[in-house]
Amino acid sequence: MNKIHFDGYKKFKTEYYQNNKELFDNLIDSQSPHTMVITCSDSRVQPTKILSAPAGDIFIARNIGNIVPPYKRTQGATQAAIEYAVNVLKVEHIVILGHSNCGACKHMYHIKTEEEKKIELSHVEEWLKLAYPAKNNSMLECFADPTKDKGEVTEKNNIQLSVQRLMSYPYIIEALEKQQIQLHGWWYDIGTGEMQVYSYETKMFEPILCK
Repeated sequence: MNKIHFDGYKKFKTEYYQNNKELFDNLIDSQSPHTMVITCSDSRVQPTKILSAPAGDIFIARNIGNIVPPYKRTQGATQAAIEYAVNVLKVEHIVILGHSNCGACKHMYHIKTEEEKKIELSHVEEWLKLAYPAKNNSMLECFADPTKDKGEVTEKNNIQLSVQRLMSYPYIIEALEKQQIQLHGWWYDIGTGEMQVYSYETKMFEPILCK
């Protein structure tokens, strides 16, 4: 078993922290992030690295599959984070950040690693039921066009599902009507580093071009 070493922390403290002391001094008593990112727990997806964002810019909520549950008055940690971000922090953007080769999306099709086949994952199974509408839509889409990558289609439909659910939250509806917030769906390709953004105009995910 690999041990946790503190070399990374030491580098952070002696280099990044010391070089940005004024930034951290300003963050001692409060935060005012402009963006909330709801992303997957996957260790390969690091929003602050991907966006080159300094401390204090992004409020992050993570769960398996970057899923937003349907709105209920009490529905766990993800809804609590959304409620706090919108009503207290007054974030101007919420991004649903999904990614390629998503284990959660694979799991819905019972594609499991050998290790996963040996153990019970009842909490995972129950949580992923929230994403079944995305799975069902993807199966129909891929049946109509077998050339499509079922994994990628599911990942992107899952992002759209979460964005749609955000639009049903009463306080987000109010913020949208007042033009105080914008909702975004992003898909990150781990293998290429490419980011694709959902376009409300074309109804497609379009790549961010880096010149």
